[in-house]
Amino acid sequence: MNNLNRITKNIRTPIQQHEPPKPPKTPQNPPPETTEYHWSQDALCKDKTSKMFPKEHKDLSYISEARRMCRQCPVRKECLDYALSFPASDQHGVWAGLTPRQLDAEGKRRGVRPVRFTLAQVWSHLNRG
Repeated sequence: MNNLNRITKNIRTPIQQHEPPKPPKTPQNPPPETTEYHWSQDALCKDKTSKMFPKEHKDLSYISEARRMCRQCPVRKECLDYALSFPASDQHGVWAGLTPRQLDAEGKRRGVRPVRFTLAQVWSHLNRG
């Protein structure tokens, strides 16, 4: 009987339930949602729109100051690539140190064709009736 008690005692012991795994702890302060990086965030002309793109088209005095800023800009190449993706006829101001005429000449020299629509094409498409 002694053996039987020992065996049955083992059987009567409750089977320990395995606890379900706990979900991973979430941080107290989750990181803020990040926005996708754009090269213009590092441009020296950021927040200086009036120095790069004046309201008066005939006033050309801004060009030398804008070019000075562009020469030191860490994202000048990205700016030029971006500007060349637009038709020069739609450009205004200074991009990567170049005026719209110079952008047109640079695009032709490189054999780059604009991939974006001109404003005239957009208006034409919108005004179709």
